[in-house]
Amino acid sequence: MSAGSTAELIRLMTAYDNSHEPRPAFNNRSTVYGLVIPFMVISYICVTLRLYYRIKLRCLGWDDLFVVLFRISATIGSIFLCLALNNGFGEHILTIGIDNIVAFQKKFYVCLATYTISTTLMKLCLLSQYLRIFEVGSRARLICWAGLVISGLWGIAFSFCALFPCFPVSGFWDWTSPARCYGFGSKIPSEIAGTFAGHTGSNVVLDAMVLAIPVPLYFRKSTAGKQRVGIGLLLLLGVIVNLISIWCLQTIVDHKAGTYPVLDPTWYGPKSITLAALEVDLASICASIPTFWPILSQRLLRVGGAGAGSIFVTQEVHITHQHRRLSSDDDENNKDSTATRYELQPAHSRADSTTSLGGASIARVASNKSSLTIARRNYHDDFGFGGGGGGGGAVPSIKEACVEAQVQSDGQRGYEREQERLRLAVVESNNSAQRR
Repeated sequence: MSAGSTAELIRLMTAYDNSHEPRPAFNNRSTVYGLVIPFMVISYICVTLRLYYRIKLRCLGWDDLFVVLFRISATIGSIFLCLALNNGFGEHILTIGIDNIVAFQKKFYVCLATYTISTTLMKLCLLSQYLRIFEVGSRARLICWAGLVISGLWGIAFSFCALFPCFPVSGFWDWTSPARCYGFGSKIPSEIAGTFAGHTGSNVVLDAMVLAIPVPLYFRKSTAGKQRVGIGLLLLLGVIVNLISIWCLQTIVDHKAGTYPVLDPTWYGPKSITLAALEVDLASICASIPTFWPILSQRLLRVGGAGAGSIFVTQEVHITHQHRRLSSDDDENNKDSTATRYELQPAHSRADSTTSLGGASIARVASNKSSLTIARRNYHDDFGFGGGGGGGGAVPSIKEACVEAQVQSDGQRGYEREQERLRLAVVESNNSAQRR
């Protein structure tokens, strides 16, 4: 940067005396700590519960990978945001000294880069999570794929601008170096404000588009009750995240990214930066709660004696109609084995059934002598990776599956009756095998 540019920056910093302005609440250390740290901890709890149940049900997917990468990126940003409080974050830039200005710009560089990366990863997480739900070839699934491409390209573009705002990068914090800067690193106030507003505004639009995708599923009559609860939680939290993004955009526009009425980013920037940190933490909470809350709530109810729970991967299992048939193999080579099969028909293929299990469409219960196992056939969950194909493996045992299943038609009595039928079927098949 030339001496003339440095002189211009000094002129911009002294163009208006804002020392008389009341101290904003977001400029206080206690406010920043009180907002950033608790939400980061809650976010970690939600992501941990999400991964715990996904691992337990063996249905990890790409959405889980994205949320882990997102959580790492967001954590780095939150840590450097808190560290920036030691270098004049929340104070007038003219009062903190040149050393603190350089230190603050270095930490802000990390916050900016991790924020652009985090917003990208969260969109990829939600869109790949939607791919577990929608059927192959459906319009909603095509929209998800289009959203993945658009979000990916959007994220690459803005992340590059945040990672390389100057050439060399050191020009972002060393304002005396002869670096070529643009966008986020520009020393022209209008360009800085336009870049920040452009990223935040497009982020709001993309978030709204991603949030709107599962809305039709929420109002679909065939959607199971607990699944509707999960989608409702996603939509509610998503709206809150979007409102925070809009608030962040409003603060950026008001002070033109910390350059209006005078260039004072350490004084005018804390509200925008803190809201951005809250946004990414709430986004990970938003993506995680629908994946574990239905299971957790049902387990808590079962501990309290309220009845059976439900398996909830990305959709819930509800048993409302069953077809049972006993079959035996008369072949000489299979005299030792008989099979009792129970088929749960998919909700979208039978009018009298509303069963679904995440990305899987058929759950098959099979018996081999005294043991029963339940396996899931792959349907369209090609964004899961694990033992059973796209959906991520088999559910451990029929005992766990029966305990987790919920019989909607007759309540607890229906559940107990189905348990008894399964037991009798096993006994009958074993007796048949012994007689032969």
